[in-house]
Amino acid sequence: MSVVGRVLIVDAGNTSIKFTAFEGEQVLWVERGDSCPTEYGFVPDVIYFASVRSKEQSALLHADIQAEFPQSEWLTLTSQAIACGVRNAYVEPERLGIDRWLGVIAAHHLMKSDVVVVDAGTAIKVDVVNKKGVHLGGYIAPGLAMMEGALLSQTARIRYEADEVVAGLGLPDSTARAVTEGCREMALGFLERIHHCYPEYKWVVTGGDSQALLDFLGISLECQTNLVALGAKLVGDERLRGNK
Repeated sequence: MSVVGRVLIVDAGNTSIKFTAFEGEQVLWVERGDSCPTEYGFVPDVIYFASVRSKEQSALLHADIQAEFPQSEWLTLTSQAIACGVRNAYVEPERLGIDRWLGVIAAHHLMKSDVVVVDAGTAIKVDVVNKKGVHLGGYIAPGLAMMEGALLSQTARIRYEADEVVAGLGLPDSTARAVTEGCREMALGFLERIHHCYPEYKWVVTGGDSQALLDFLGISLECQTNLVALGAKLVGDERLRGNK
């Protein structure tokens, strides 16, 4: 049961900001952008703020949003040793990225079983949590665009235009295919190894590249595009209950 009526989740990732508006337990809208959309006329009772950005960047974003909603209560979410029945694997819990922590909590509550959580965006993040709510740990690897960008930035003659990236059969027969498909195969090999280690676990995925990658492996999965926001709602509500 929701603690407050209207909640705005601000999920500040490395490359974009995602805003999710809740009315009770219902998601009203989800938007990405540099600033919170105002066309909906939505004024939150409370804002749950989760950011993986630097302290300086987070503080600037905080100030901008709070200026837009000066009457709204504000909660900055951080990774903890225990929250919502989930135990953090990190010796220093606060050093686990808040996006990973919220994704683990949401996946545990959604699936109620042993779960592998995959978030493939700027980076590919994998976390494992068992049905008892014990976070076992996880991995961070470069995302597809990051791998491709690193290769191009560190070489002088590997170059191609965007319109050269086309699908093909068999071994890549162009530089564009060699790079893009090579990066994809590296990511697939990483995820296939995780599946080999945890074959009986259910998989929950989020992030722009997750489902496309895992479709190649034929892994049964549940796609939750709003996983971090769902975790933020759980953690924020728990904190508010504790303050009442």
